[in-house]
Amino acid sequence: MINLLAPELIARLRFSHQSAILRRWLGILILATVGLVFILGFGWIYINQQNKNLNRNLEATKSQLQAQDLAGIQKKAKDISGNIKVINQVLSREIRFSDLISQIGSVMPPGAILSSLTLSKVDEGLDLSASAKDHTSATQIAINLSDPKNEIFEKVDIVNISCPADNVNFYPCSASFRALFSKTTQSKFLNVPESQQ
Repeated sequence: MINLLAPELIARLRFSHQSAILRRWLGILILATVGLVFILGFGWIYINQQNKNLNRNLEATKSQLQAQDLAGIQKKAKDISGNIKVINQVLSREIRFSDLISQIGSVMPPGAILSSLTLSKVDEGLDLSASAKDHTSATQIAINLSDPKNEIFEKVDIVNISCPADNVNFYPCSASFRALFSKTTQSKFLNVPESQQ
């Protein structure tokens, strides 16, 4: 086939055809860019909104935990766990309190009586409360209990002695002591095997 068109017209037609294709691709590229910008903008807004929602949920959860006093509950659980350990130690070692109380009673000075005996920790000792006629008798309790000849306690600390003037009881003074078991007491009253001493 013979082309009778002028070469300029042929070149112009070719450029217009290429220009139309180029405009079409440019339009597609612009639409794709607009779509991509729209998707990125929508995604950023969505992620930002999700972040705010998660922060609100986190704050709500924290306030619920504070309202439920989780730290207090954990502390109580630890205390209960510690008490259970002490109870297990007491039960496994079979403390003979009757013998121990008799031994303590035998070293009490005249004018003083044992009021209470509280096990603080099995290996560490006891908290003792006593009543006395006067301040001298109250301090003598600590001296008698810590005397190595009695072989009850290795060390006795006076926690408190109070002798109110308005108290009309026969034993007006009250005294508190913290006592550490001696090795002899552990084997005598606590049934601690020699290997654990």
